[in-house]
Amino acid sequence: MKIAIVGAGMAGIGTLRYYIDHVENPDMEIYIFDDLNAAGTGYPFGPDDDALLLNQRLKKMTLAPWDDKKEYIKYLKAHDPDLLKHEFITRPEFGEYSNDVFSEYVKDNRVTFVPSVVDDIDVKEKSYIIHADDTYEVDIVHLCIGQLPQTDIYNLKEIDKYIATPFPIERNSDVLLNAKSVGVIGTNLTSLDIIMYLHHHNYKNDILVTSRSGTVPFIRGNEAEVDIDVEALKQNTDITIQTIVDIFKEETKKQGIDFHLLTELNDMPVLDSLKYQLEHLDTLGVVQEVAEALSEVLREVWNDLSLEDKKYYMKHLKGIHGQLTGPFPKMTAEKIVSLIESGQLTYVSGVEDINYEDEFVIETKDGNYSADVMVSAVGPNLNGENLADKNNASPLVKTLIDKGILQVDALGGIKITYPEFSVISEAGVLDRMKLYGNLVSTTHINNSGVNLILKKIPQSIEKLNQ
Repeated sequence: MKIAIVGAGMAGIGTLRYYIDHVENPDMEIYIFDDLNAAGTGYPFGPDDDALLLNQRLKKMTLAPWDDKKEYIKYLKAHDPDLLKHEFITRPEFGEYSNDVFSEYVKDNRVTFVPSVVDDIDVKEKSYIIHADDTYEVDIVHLCIGQLPQTDIYNLKEIDKYIATPFPIERNSDVLLNAKSVGVIGTNLTSLDIIMYLHHHNYKNDILVTSRSGTVPFIRGNEAEVDIDVEALKQNTDITIQTIVDIFKEETKKQGIDFHLLTELNDMPVLDSLKYQLEHLDTLGVVQEVAEALSEVLREVWNDLSLEDKKYYMKHLKGIHGQLTGPFPKMTAEKIVSLIESGQLTYVSGVEDINYEDEFVIETKDGNYSADVMVSAVGPNLNGENLADKNNASPLVKTLIDKGILQVDALGGIKITYPEFSVISEAGVLDRMKLYGNLVSTTHINNSGVNLILKKIPQSIEKLNQ
């Protein structure tokens, strides 16, 4: 049995170690492919500036959620116990752990690491041909592609002072730290990383964070416990999106929290919203814990929901759901508040267009702003044509879409079966080609986060061996 793992980031490492630790097959040969600079970490966790914090608490991070949820804590006790004093750690610090895990597993004599990017795959009747530095014929393919290109919303890629891919951020240090002003497109967690990097390096000029909606992620609240019978809800065959929303309202009401608080926070100016959140971290913790519990339910029942329910979620709930399940650390929020109050940081909403005329011109309903350097922090666009658009797509993803091996889902992302994670090609289901991560986030819904992606890999692999 020959297996190809395309990508040696978090999902690729998880796939590799599950095969080695749990699949008994004396004839197993594993080939794992990735660029040498990304292997073992993936780009988000590679060597970079220590201003880049993970938004998940240290104690909940692991690369073995099926075997040992405390593995990372044990690793730190052995390698860097001082880090255990921190509630949050940096991306590069977690990357050191993942790289050590990867290095250990590729020592296995059944594993061959190929330091090359896969640029094409052919589907044969009973095998797959992987095109990289050479060609490899295998029986099973796991696509762990990981980081996708940032979307170039305003067609700025050809401009020298536009940074299309922010990480590793140190690669762009000269441009950023010498800029007369820095504009950031998008208000997500990546935008916070960029702001914190500038702050960490004592950047003194103006920072403008631009968006159409003006919403920002919520602050991670204090840890809380809620009483929701997740397992029973997963078995409810009549569950709808409205059911889940009603449970959310009921659970928050029990805790004395008004459901409408969330929309009120988004309607406030960013500074007022952040200040309120900092004063109500217990409230946020409860709301976020309820959202996390119901996320687990949503992921399991998603594929049984009606198309109307799915569309409603994508249009009306996905944004605020992401704010609740992808919050950021309190210490970052305190620094953001300080930068806004000092006048250095401005959030600009209602953006209609951004163009370049010797400097970047940010056009809004209420007037124009300008920036010397512009950085994209909007993430990939998973909607339809963008996945195969040459300006926004991963080359391999575009190639496989063009060949009909991958198909775009009507809700965005790529079509797969669930919970098998098998690719649905134009020719039918490819039982032995698996796909994980951001590209399938409209089937494996709300799957952002290392642990959430890794938890499903065992089930996917086990179904191959049934």
